[in-house]
Amino acid sequence: MYSVHEHLYYIKEKAAPILEYCVCEAEVTGFFKGGFEEICLIGYSPKGFMTPYRYKLSDVGKKVFYTAKEAAELARKMTDAYERTWGWLGEPDIPMRRTWEPILLDFPEVMQ
Repeated sequence: MYSVHEHLYYIKEKAAPILEYCVCEAEVTGFFKGGFEEICLIGYSPKGFMTPYRYKLSDVGKKVFYTAKEAAELARKMTDAYERTWGWLGEPDIPMRRTWEPILLDFPEVMQ
């Protein structure tokens, strides 16, 4: 399964962190039934650590996806929305780093 996560990183030229959206892969480890059913995942976070994730089962197709392409499309939409809102910030915050772009390069019809 794939999901989109915010990642803050630092560069030497700027004291404040810079935001990017990353597509992360995770493996299903099980399901949890409480007030609603959750899907339990484990995978690497944008910082490179193994991290457990939980999503509502209804979030499949909205926040967590079966393919990397679908998650990369969501990351692109989130990046575009962030850049429209915070475009006045300028370099190095805008344009944002696009770590998800190589995934979409395999699907040129999506990049339009």
